Amino acid sequence: MNALQNSSCSTDQNQFMKPDIYESKNYRNCSHTIRIFEVFQLLRKNEVLCDIKLQTDDGTVLCAHKVVLVSVSPYFRAMFTCFNESNKDIVNIRYLDSTVLQLLLDYIYTGEIMISKKYVQVLLPASNLLQLEFVRDVCVEFLIKQL
Repeated sequence: MNALQNSSCSTDQNQFMKPDIYESKNYRNCSHTIRIFEVFQLLRKNEVLCDIKLQTDDGTVLCAHKVVLVSVSPYFRAMFTCFNESNKDIVNIRYLDSTVLQLLLDYIYTGEIMISKKYVQVLLPASNLLQLEFVRDVCVEFLIKQL
């Protein structure tokens, strides 16, 4: 063992540290979390290992993983840890149509959302309801730029 690569998120091969059996170093795989969410998104799209169905007012049912929803949204965290919905397989998400919920689920799983003139006025209150602050903030920014 000549040298260990000292890596944070980059792969800078110029940085080395001398081996020392008495020291330790934490290593972080920066793509690890991204890959996990990519797999969760793929599983959701194929309805694999989903443990919750979200039904909208228009009757559409969308599948998801509670652990993912809870990790991103305080609304879902409260719903699945404190309320009756925690023991249910299907819950009604009132006041949201299926297109908006689909856009927000895609955001929850990917961290990306496309804001358009067509949906911004329904995404803003929906993101506020689900307590998705980033989406709310970019909707506000989008609307301000339209003035």
